[in-house]
Amino acid sequence: MSWFKIFTIFIAFSSVTIADDPCRYQTDKGVIDLSSLARTDNKPQYPDKVPAAGSGYSIEYSYNPCKSFTELPSCQGVAGCQVSTDGKYSFSIGKQESAKWNSGGIGGGHSVTYTDGPKTLVVTLVCVKNGTDELEALGEATTNNYKMRLTNKCACWNGCGGTPPTPPPPQRNCSIDGHEYTSDKEIIQSTLLDITINPSQLSPPTSSYAVVDKYGIVLELHLIGIDDIPSAFFCLQSLQVLSIIGCANLSIPSELLLLADTLTSFIVANISTPLTLPPELFNMTILSTLSIMNSNLTTLSEDIINLAQLTELTLDQNQLTSLPTALGKMASLKRLSVSNNLRLASLNALTGSKSLITLQGSHCIITDLPTNISSLSTIELNNNLLTSLDELNIIASNSTISMSFANNSINSISNDFFNNIQTIKYLDLSGNQLSKLPASIYPAKGFEILNLHNNSFGHQETEWVTGIFRPTNTTVIM
Repeated sequence: MSWFKIFTIFIAFSSVTIADDPCRYQTDKGVIDLSSLARTDNKPQYPDKVPAAGSGYSIEYSYNPCKSFTELPSCQGVAGCQVSTDGKYSFSIGKQESAKWNSGGIGGGHSVTYTDGPKTLVVTLVCVKNGTDELEALGEATTNNYKMRLTNKCACWNGCGGTPPTPPPPQRNCSIDGHEYTSDKEIIQSTLLDITINPSQLSPPTSSYAVVDKYGIVLELHLIGIDDIPSAFFCLQSLQVLSIIGCANLSIPSELLLLADTLTSFIVANISTPLTLPPELFNMTILSTLSIMNSNLTTLSEDIINLAQLTELTLDQNQLTSLPTALGKMASLKRLSVSNNLRLASLNALTGSKSLITLQGSHCIITDLPTNISSLSTIELNNNLLTSLDELNIIASNSTISMSFANNSINSISNDFFNNIQTIKYLDLSGNQLSKLPASIYPAKGFEILNLHNNSFGHQETEWVTGIFRPTNTTVIM
């Protein structure tokens, strides 16, 4: 334990001070800065974490530092969310705008406290310098009091963003379509659009808004229900996040490339007519998050291989029938979601991926699994056409935490599958055609929830399964 320092929790309100920024806390010791951990696409950076055994098996928790997120049906604009494992219920346990830093006591460290009505969430910060990035949900300590533990180098003094921000250089003049702009303020106001600046409540988005820093620099721009993007926006020289949501007919102009030096997140959602991605998009070399959702996208170019820093790709609710083979070769891609592509039958393009950690592909028509994926920790392939998991051991890694294959037609699992998995917390095989389980499942370590509801187990097999797990802390749902 000597290689890290645990920042303990101090809940006494006398030691809690309101932070100037929910992401950043600065004292004479230095800076604790969590901003680089925050997702900016309305999703949690740490989703659906299951508490340790004994903390309540039917509940999961999600958390996002710094930025609000939404988790349906009821968590909207929150910092933390409590969710039932069946997804039917969710409850806010803290808001970003309530964030307070705990300065600790003698020998103590820091934590962040969030509130929402009677509910309080305390996130303990654990300083490590070995690359670990982990959120542990510790559950509901007492009624309406929730605890989490965040382990990351950004919890260390000056671990991330350790020096105070310096004012950006003066904005360069930018000319486009015959107009010259000298400031971001001039750009925003020139469009005559109704754009809210730094709204107190970002979710759910109902109108366009921008996130602007104290120097007047636009960092994020979220356009709601705008079919034609004013060309002036491509003169925003420090724009990091651009989202375009709810358009009847969207054409992404080639001027997008003017944002290539700063844009890290590009989000398009809810486009009525089929969307075509411009070739310039694949030259956005520092892009780390790309989300194209519910936009009638039919193809994705092999040129996506050029997005060398892309870590997260979301393609949910489109019309894809295949994936580019480049996805299996992208060294930085960690999270891929292709759920609700109702004509997508194969994930073989992912074969050989060495970086992919999370794979989500529910509600497609996938019939078999890709091969030779060595780093997966979360797999969600519910509501597909899988009939066997006999080759699952060649894609699940020894660090696999969660697997869900509900509502397929699975009737067999490899006998040696679980031999290669050191720990697994959650496995959902409900709604399949299994009549027995492989013997290797029983010694597997770390099981917290095993959902086998609605299969073809006979009475004897049911008793065997529940009996073997009965002395353990595993919750078995038959």
